Amino acid sequence: MWKLGLRNSAGAIIQAEKRVRLLSSLVLSSPYLLNAKDDLPGGRSSMNIYDPRKEEMVIPNQGMMTYPSRYIGSSRGWVGFINSNDPRSLYLTNMFNHKVISLPPMEPDCADNIITNMSLSSSPDDSCVVAIKFFGGRMCFCRPGDSAWTKTETSSKLLDCSSVLYSNRDSKFYLTTFRLVSKLHFTAIKFDTSTYKPLGHQDFPEVTYYHKFDRLKLPDLLWSEFELLESCFHTEHLVESPTGEVFDIMWFIQLSHGTKAVHWKDHHKQLKKEEVVKKTKRFMVYREDEDCYTYDIGDLCIFLGQSTEAFCLQASMFPGLKPNSIYFAAPNHSGVYDLATDVIHDLPLTNPPLMWLAPLSQ
Repeated sequence: MWKLGLRNSAGAIIQAEKRVRLLSSLVLSSPYLLNAKDDLPGGRSSMNIYDPRKEEMVIPNQGMMTYPSRYIGSSRGWVGFINSNDPRSLYLTNMFNHKVISLPPMEPDCADNIITNMSLSSSPDDSCVVAIKFFGGRMCFCRPGDSAWTKTETSSKLLDCSSVLYSNRDSKFYLTTFRLVSKLHFTAIKFDTSTYKPLGHQDFPEVTYYHKFDRLKLPDLLWSEFELLESCFHTEHLVESPTGEVFDIMWFIQLSHGTKAVHWKDHHKQLKKEEVVKKTKRFMVYREDEDCYTYDIGDLCIFLGQSTEAFCLQASMFPGLKPNSIYFAAPNHSGVYDLATDVIHDLPLTNPPLMWLAPLSQ
């Protein structure tokens, strides 16, 4: 049976607001959650940082960057953003030391597309490859210093909601793909990767899907539990551990309208978007060497969020982090999911989360 425990009280939020410290005390080799705080004149936004190790907010001390910008994603601790005054301009930034790296201007046919996430092959330097995944089958690649983006595209609808991850172990970009849900398995629908290579740039890493997760076996569920699972909106994420092990994570989000649960296929029917509440219900984590999901990833913890390239840390290397857990951040619900117990502990956030920042490697 599923077990779900929530901790979300006004008292917890008040206590969290009292537990703050200045930005100058941050340890940059640590994960943080970037939060939007207040809108400022000129289209700018001020930022807060949530420290999951100390479970407290960090108040910027005139050190956090504020740009008239739209943030598109984070990877390896770096943040990608577009200048709101020039929607074709893209940059990478280190939010802590104000370093900014200019990327090639986005072509007009890409500038208005929805960006799913961003992935860097390494920390930004001359050898780094930046990959941007758009909603649909389009991706763009560049290296800092390039004069233009290299585009690749497929008409397949299988990649509409997929995200991209760079594997240090395999030196490849991996994509998730669409899955069919049955009582026994999540079955991946394969796509032709031969048409999905950055044309004219054979020195860019290969782009493919991770074939070791073709079929994900579901646990034994009561029919009522499966119906609840099937009604949830789900997203799929790949993450690579510090030792190179790859995990596949299924993130299940339950939709509701008032007190009534809403099937993900029906949430747009005669319902106002702002009236539909989204809450994380469950995660399932799969190892590449097992055919069923696992309750135990040992000393590891995984970080998932919208526009965040998923990353994985060894908890004992970052005192305060909870092992065998998933730290997740979404606009309506953020928390820490205990894989062993299926219990969710809400994060005491007072502002919408933007994205996780992985520990900076430089």
